[in-house]
Amino acid sequence: MKYIVLLSVIVFSVSTFSQNCSPEALAKLPGTWKKGPQGSISNINASDLIKEKAVLNNLHQLVSDNYQPKGCQIAYSTVFGKYPGEGKNWMADPYQYHLYILRYLCDKNSSDKTKYYIDVSTPTTCQITANALYNLRLYAAEIPDSDLRGYLKLEKRLEKKDGVYYMEEVEGQQYSKNKIMQYSWLITYNDTLPYMDVSRKEYLLLTKKKLEKAIVANGGDASEYKVYNDRINEYLKQPEDYLSETAICMWNDEERFNGFVEENTPGSFIAVKPNLSYYQKNKKLSTPQFFQIQIKIEQGNSVFDENIAGIKKALDFEKLRSMLGKEPNIASQVNKTSPNTTKPIPKKI
Repeated sequence: MKYIVLLSVIVFSVSTFSQNCSPEALAKLPGTWKKGPQGSISNINASDLIKEKAVLNNLHQLVSDNYQPKGCQIAYSTVFGKYPGEGKNWMADPYQYHLYILRYLCDKNSSDKTKYYIDVSTPTTCQITANALYNLRLYAAEIPDSDLRGYLKLEKRLEKKDGVYYMEEVEGQQYSKNKIMQYSWLITYNDTLPYMDVSRKEYLLLTKKKLEKAIVANGGDASEYKVYNDRINEYLKQPEDYLSETAICMWNDEERFNGFVEENTPGSFIAVKPNLSYYQKNKKLSTPQFFQIQIKIEQGNSVFDENIAGIKKALDFEKLRSMLGKEPNIASQVNKTSPNTTKPIPKKI
């Protein structure tokens, strides 16, 4: 008798959904994982690439073992590689694991009201990057000699929150109902940072070099730049304690230097550079030495909200911190599958 009752419940549930292709009903459907198009692989040693893939597979397993997509398909992809113009004296390779939240959407063009499809693009993503801050153009390497500035531009400082460095930003229209928020977490050794401030003196000397190059490019005519060059020379006469402070400047005031400003002045940036003393020495280039997690989410959508909350919960920051400075166990990757067989088993990267 109980089997008949159970069968009736199942038939009723299927029948109920078959009559309803609403966003609310689709949001309750179990989600799936799909290996999406993979990104580039460039300038990576073959033996390092094997280990970097193992690191990202561990990240994939960490998320997929502790989170079940709902109302969407999660497409995941990877990127490996560095380019000579991005740095010199590399301490570690940059590589990235990327998740795309693709919702189930009702097919309004079909006469069958049960039909739905998987979204083809999304504003809601999660990136986990090893050894690079792509938004800052910071890598585990020195700034190359060919760089036009010789420093990096940090818009605002990260804050310490829940034991990691954190920042949130608004993308697009700040007051739009469906604004896109970006949240970033930086997981590092001993709460230290892979970059450091540039002093006022160093900034002035770098700017002086840029002016000299501009004068050469201008056929040797220095008249256009004299006022800025003179101003730099005057600033360089300041006491050492003043010159040792952090260089904070206006975004539109680099080559034509007009002076320093206070931190958090609207339109200003903090000049920083890679901190190579941060890195553990004698490690393979494949070794993760810091992780950045970046989540972008369009506000006001329950599927995005629920799935991003699940991904954030699955990303154990202490587990990620424990991976820093360690090479992955390649042997453990062989025939590794998810122990939870009630959901689609994620494919290997």
